[in-house]
Amino acid sequence: MAAGWLVATAAGAATGAVVGGAAGGLVGSLTGAGVPERDAHFYAEGVRRGGTLVTARVDDARASTAREILQRYKSVDPAVRGTAYRESGWTSFDENAPAYTPEQVAAERARYIGRASN
Repeated sequence: MAAGWLVATAAGAATGAVVGGAAGGLVGSLTGAGVPERDAHFYAEGVRRGGTLVTARVDDARASTAREILQRYKSVDPAVRGTAYRESGWTSFDENAPAYTPEQVAAERARYIGRASN
């Protein structure tokens, strides 16, 4: 799920699309907003696997406060999770890959429960 300023950009790319296509539009939206492509692929893959993406555009004076708030609520360390994805054979987001089933989402979430900085 994309929220805030990004949703307006992603909505045009995702109109009428299935989850995979919507997440594919998310890669373009993120890279267009300045997110490095490797990170954008990771974020889109996380959405495909049942995750939620929360974005916030804040001025520099409030960036540390925004980061603290996001980290308080089950945030994912992209470096750690990206490494886990790559160790399982993942290389980049595939917009043609099917969305995860509810069972796959549950298994994905269970894989990371209790891990620090997951």
